[in-house]
Amino acid sequence: DPVGGLTLWQDAVRLAAARPGSGLTAATRALYASLAAATGRTPNELARAVAAWRQGGLAGLAVLEEPWDPPAGRFDRARPLLLAADLPAFRPHRNRLTHPGGHLQLRLGRDGLWYAYESEPGREDWWPRGTPDLDPVGALTALATPAGL
Repeated sequence: DPVGGLTLWQDAVRLAAARPGSGLTAATRALYASLAAATGRTPNELARAVAAWRQGGLAGLAVLEEPWDPPAGRFDRARPLLLAADLPAFRPHRNRLTHPGGHLQLRLGRDGLWYAYESEPGREDWWPRGTPDLDPVGALTALATPAGL
């Protein structure tokens, strides 16, 4: 049975995230395959969810899986903050701001924190990176040098 009101999927992600490493050993790969199969997901989906859990726990997993429409305020203030930091104009969509190069994305969580994601440009294969931050610029700058942003 899942722990503390978690869904089966959330509990599987929690269990996998508690293992050191991320699929580096045969035992961990077997665990990922077993948990993924038990939840009807792929090992790759589980690995991405584990990265989100390690980034922000249950809130981080929600940011990965649940796009939402934030109210005016924190989300609307993020774009001018990014521009003031000499970053390009990020494209908004729901709770997400995407770099025009298509390799970085910020997601606003319902917890008010900004979560950074990375992808290869044009792939839309977003992976959680870094540490959540109240400041969108802070969430991004922890990832790379300003030249890479």
